[in-house]
Amino acid sequence: MKSFAHRWPGRLALSCLLLPWAAQAFSPPERLEWHGRTYDVLGDPLAQHYAGRERPRFMPAPLRSATDDERGYTGRWRLEDDRLYLVDIDTWLCIDAAVYAGECHRATLPELFGVAPGKPVFAEWYSGELVLPDAVSSRAMERTIRITLKAGRVTRIETVDEKQSAGRDR
Repeated sequence: MKSFAHRWPGRLALSCLLLPWAAQAFSPPERLEWHGRTYDVLGDPLAQHYAGRERPRFMPAPLRSATDDERGYTGRWRLEDDRLYLVDIDTWLCIDAAVYAGECHRATLPELFGVAPGKPVFAEWYSGELVLPDAVSSRAMERTIRITLKAGRVTRIETVDEKQSAGRDR
C-alpha cells in the first residue's frame, strides 16, 4: 500500500504553491503587548495618524502593493503606564517606479517618525477603541477586551461577553 505522501504529491505541491498566494490576501493582525501577553488587535490604530495627510505606500513585501483588504504593514503595539506605543512596524517602502527588489527597504520607526533607534512611538494621535479577542477563553470571540483611548491614553477597559451581548441586542 502506498503512503499518503506517494498518493498526493501533486496536491501537496499545489497546496504549497497556493498557500502563500492565499495568505497574501489579508494582512496579519496588529499585535498588542499588555501585561505580559500578546493579543491580536481588531482595528488599525496607525490609520488615524495618516488621516488628512499623505500616507507612505506601505508594502507587505518588496514590489507587492497592498490590496484594498490589506494595510501593507503589521504594527506591534504596547500598552504601558496606560499609554499606547507603537513599538515596531513590519513593512517595506520602495522608491517611486521601483522595478527591482533592491530599490526597496524595510521601513523603520526612526525613518517614519523621527524617533531614536529602539525607541517606541507614543500614539498620541489615536482616539478610539481597541478590541482584543481574549484567546484564553475556549472560543476567542466569545469574550473580548475593549480598551478605549483618547489621545493615546487609556480611559476605559472592559471585558465583554459577546455571547451575552448578542442575546441582549435582539
